Amino acid sequence: MAVVNANCLAIYYDSVNSQSKAKVYAPYATASDVENEFTTLTADRILIADDDTTSGENNIFVEYGEMSNGGFSSRLTDLVLVGAATSSTLDLTNAVEVVARDGEGGTLQESTQDWSLSADGLIQVDDDAGVDLLDLARNKYYVIVKFSVDKNGTTTDYYGQVLLDSVSLSGGVDEIATYSVSMTGVDALLKQA
Repeated sequence: MAVVNANCLAIYYDSVNSQSKAKVYAPYATASDVENEFTTLTADRILIADDDTTSGENNIFVEYGEMSNGGFSSRLTDLVLVGAATSSTLDLTNAVEVVARDGEGGTLQESTQDWSLSADGLIQVDDDAGVDLLDLARNKYYVIVKFSVDKNGTTTDYYGQVLLDSVSLSGGVDEIATYSVSMTGVDALLKQA
């Protein structure tokens, strides 16, 4: 039985550029593979993901960074921690959609996947009274989230890109302020190998 840690969700934003959505490049095992494939690519934000044919896992997190004329630079150090959750929920749903007729009386189907996160009791990393969270939502910034699950002493991390759907700030005079957020996943939820 897996035990989910209380502080398992962290929210980060790119201190250089969070206004645009990061594009996912897959399947590539390393950043060098992306450099070799896209020798002239220039992109501010990219997520590199891979597939593992041995285990059947897909959407494996490899790296986050930028490309400039085909050269990759990691941007993991540009990610700023905004807050960590004391209580969080990850929801992932799969659905099958009929997309077309196959010409033989049947239908062609495609699977879709949606995921979302919610967090209550977020702990801010500094004394900003929720300004960072409110500004991230107000400016419609794309943020990176990290969700950790502990299974028998081994931690598995999941990464993804989200938009903050809603932010709730509450607190009274001389009380500890509390923060709650709900987020919708953009693209795939990635698992760190």
